[in-house]
Amino acid sequence: MKMRFPIAACVAALFASLVFAGCEKNEQKPAGETATYGSFQLVADETLRPVVDSLISGFSTENPEAHITVKYTSAAEAVRELLNHDTRAIVIDRMLTPMEEAALQKDSTTLPVYKLAEDGIGCIVSADNTHTTVRKSDLARMFRGEATGWGDITIVLPQYPSSAEYILDSTLLGSGAQTNAYYLRRFSTTDSIIAYVRDHSKSIGFIGSAWKHWMEEHNDSSIKVLPVIPADSSSRGLTEPVLLHMAYVAEGLYPLVSRVNGYSFEVPNTVPRGFLAYASTAHGQTVFKNFEVLPITQPIRLVKSRF
Repeated sequence: MKMRFPIAACVAALFASLVFAGCEKNEQKPAGETATYGSFQLVADETLRPVVDSLISGFSTENPEAHITVKYTSAAEAVRELLNHDTRAIVIDRMLTPMEEAALQKDSTTLPVYKLAEDGIGCIVSADNTHTTVRKSDLARMFRGEATGWGDITIVLPQYPSSAEYILDSTLLGSGAQTNAYYLRRFSTTDSIIAYVRDHSKSIGFIGSAWKHWMEEHNDSSIKVLPVIPADSSSRGLTEPVLLHMAYVAEGLYPLVSRVNGYSFEVPNTVPRGFLAYASTAHGQTVFKNFEVLPITQPIRLVKSRF
C-alpha cells in the first residue's frame, strides 16, 4: 500500500496546540543572568546533533559559568516549543515555513534570526549497494513513488516531520508537495538511520553533513555517501556527479542544501542570545567548518586545483 505523509498537514497539527497569545516577546530574564552567566535548555534539530554538541562544549569551555542542556527533536517540534515559550532558543536545519511565519505575523511578533550555516543533505547506501551515484531526477521519482532503475528501494528518513524531509520535498517535488513513496522507514535518531541502511542494501537514507563527518571520523566503510547528479541534460544544468562537500555547497553546485538558523525571543545579554552569538563568531563558525557544514558569517576561501 502506498504511504502518504503530507508535511503541511503534520505541521498544522502541531500548530493546532499553540496558544498564540503567548507569542509576545519575553522582556524578562532570570535575575542576575548575562550572556555568559546562567543556564537554559536549548532545543535543537537532531539532524545537527554532532555539531550542536560541539558548539555547546566550546561555549561552555569559554564561559564556565554558563550551563546549557540540550533536547534533540524535529525542527517542527522545536519551533512549536519556542512559540509556546517551552524553550528559550532553538537551532534548526531549515528556515521557518510559511505557516510558521504567518503565525508570527498574525500576532505582530518579531523573532530575531541567527543565520549560522548551510548544510548539505547526503544520500547514503550500504557498501553492498551497487550504485555509485544517484540522479536528482531519480530521487524525485522515489519520493513520488514512481518506478526507477533502483527497484523496490526503501527511503529512510528522520522522525516525521523532519527538516531534511521538508527540504527534500521542496527541492525534489516542489513547494507544497509531499513524500508519496511506496517503501519508507523513519527513525528518531540519525545513527539509527545509518544502522538501518548499513544492514539493508535496498535502502537509501538521508543525513546531514555533520553526520557524514561523524561517519568518516568513525572510519565507517560499510556506508557510502553517493555523489548526486543534478541534471539529466546539459541544457538543464550540471550533468556530472557532485560530491557532498563544503566547497561544492559554497559554489552552489551541490543540489540538496538547507539553511541552519537559530531563533530566540530573549532580550540581549541573556545566555540563549549569548550562545547564538557565539555560534556566529569566528570560534563558533569554525566548529561548523570542522564538521563540514558551511559557515555563513566566516568567509571560506576556495583554492582551485591547478591540475
